[in-house]
Amino acid sequence: KELEGQPEVEASIRTILGNAFRSLAFYDEALVHHERSLDIRLELFGPDHPDVADSYAYIGLGHQHKGDYDKALEYFEKALVIILKQVGTNDERVANLYNSIGLTYDYDGEYDKALENHQKSLTIKMKVFDEDHPDVATSYNSIGLVHSDKGEYDQALEYYQKALAIFLKKLGADHPHVAASYNNIGSVHSDKGEYDQALEYFQ
Repeated sequence: KELEGQPEVEASIRTILGNAFRSLAFYDEALVHHERSLDIRLELFGPDHPDVADSYAYIGLGHQHKGDYDKALEYFEKALVIILKQVGTNDERVANLYNSIGLTYDYDGEYDKALENHQKSLTIKMKVFDEDHPDVATSYNSIGLVHSDKGEYDQALEYYQKALAIFLKKLGADHPHVAASYNNIGSVHSDKGEYDQALEYFQ
């Protein structure tokens, strides 16, 4: 009741609650809040506002985590249309949406589509950021993951090593992203049957 007459504030609070529930793996509860936030924003701002795109993207993430990949892609694409219309191609938000779409295709086993979208994300990030920016490394990791899932282990190692080099340079040797990169590389060596190398990276 305290939020009556303050729809924009309610939409923002529901977005925060939705993200909190998603981080706790309460995906249905998260979607309830994000969908209500979307309804409010559509009424306030109309269909082409960046805040509406954010709501679509958050709903897409909720469906992605639930394994509802078709629905996730539907909402990511809605968000992408709005953001492309608002800011054009070379924007961090566009790159992030391509990354989310790529991850969804990867989870669904559609690896070629996953790579296509991750490459789009990487291309934009290389224009928006420096070539050794951590967000670029994140794209390398995503591409490495797809190659690993495809069983293309040498390509996976190539991209994981690129990501590791950037994380080491920009974040330092003790950062969790560096640890995750070592783990990724170790997993690929394990899958290749190269157990001594796998143990080295796991250690």
